[in-house]
Amino acid sequence: MPYVIQSQMRIRINIENQDDNIYYLLKYKSDKTQIVIDSTNLHNGKMIIENNSNIDEGIYIIADSHKNALFEILIGKDQKFSIDIKELMDYNSYEIKGSKETSSYFDIYAKTIYNNLYIKALNSEIEYNPNNIYKIDSLKTKLYEYQESMLLKDKDSFLNTYIKFIEKVQVPKDYNNDYEYITEHYFDELPLCDHRILNSRLLKNKLDDYFNNYASKSTSDFICDKIDLIISKVSDCKDVRDYILWNLYSRFFKPENIYHELVFVHLVDNYFSHLEIDNLTDDIRTEIIRRGEILRNIAIGQAAPPLSYVNENNETVNLYDIKSKYTVLFFYKPDCQRCMRDKRVLNMVKKRRKDLEILHIDISEENNKISQDIINQYDIMTTPTIYLLNDKKDIIAKQIKAEEIEFHIIKR
Repeated sequence: MPYVIQSQMRIRINIENQDDNIYYLLKYKSDKTQIVIDSTNLHNGKMIIENNSNIDEGIYIIADSHKNALFEILIGKDQKFSIDIKELMDYNSYEIKGSKETSSYFDIYAKTIYNNLYIKALNSEIEYNPNNIYKIDSLKTKLYEYQESMLLKDKDSFLNTYIKFIEKVQVPKDYNNDYEYITEHYFDELPLCDHRILNSRLLKNKLDDYFNNYASKSTSDFICDKIDLIISKVSDCKDVRDYILWNLYSRFFKPENIYHELVFVHLVDNYFSHLEIDNLTDDIRTEIIRRGEILRNIAIGQAAPPLSYVNENNETVNLYDIKSKYTVLFFYKPDCQRCMRDKRVLNMVKKRRKDLEILHIDISEENNKISQDIINQYDIMTTPTIYLLNDKKDIIAKQIKAEEIEFHIIKR
């Protein structure tokens, strides 16, 4: 009798009003997707996704024949189940048999989506209905209580991890500053060392939410302290730690808030310069360390690097020979329309302020009189790039618009 390999992962799919005769199961890999199971097989008219062994637990995507995502699905310990769907956009119409985890996932997902939409609608009218704030607080509390009630007795279930990652931080009633509390305690309850979160967007979504909506308003020192706290929580989980470090690397390589460049320096000094990190080769490490040094030297408050160049009149200009209360370094290219527009604005500013000197530095490839070292030292990636210096040639603002120069001077 021939040996038959029994399927361990087997998902039957039936979607009403769907013409496809094939579905794909896609897996998250970092922030992208890859195919895990090539396609469904047809069994007695039903579409079946199956594998000879269990697959990693996580959040997966069911895609159509064109590999367009139809819906996300949680696959936990029970990997033999069926999905019957009457309406793709109505998660309440999803019927799952064979997996309590997967069934609960869709229940929680539908309830959370509905509540968040209701909260968003109430928020949009709060200017006209101030009492909405009490309704919003009540909805948030009820949603949290519902999510907590859906936790399984099996503490190791991926559903429990999923719930912890979608829950909002609960602020104590006697605490009078929600933003401050959330910023401080955001990661307290998160099971960061559950490597299954890497088979989903849960970790990325959480990092995006925290650093975009909370930490972005804090100082670089505060962010560095929070990064150290997060990394300490995953010190024994190298795969998660490395994912977080690369996520932070991308986030602070060229941060939106120029004052947060020192966060990148912190990442270099404390992690990338010496840790063994996945995909970090010696060449990449050297380049990261080099960039860290560049940002360290041109941070706000640092003395501007020495600069010597030949100007449009064929005269040699040395930055530290300039005697002026304020100096603007204007890095530009002649064929850059925005540069020419900023040049006109700078000329008007110069007419209004006699305490201001402007250095126009052409960094185009055609200008072989400009040193590549200057471009590297000042981290010029786009044009125009503007630096504002004080009388000691300390950097007081950078990567600002031409019309913002006077604002930064007055602000001092």
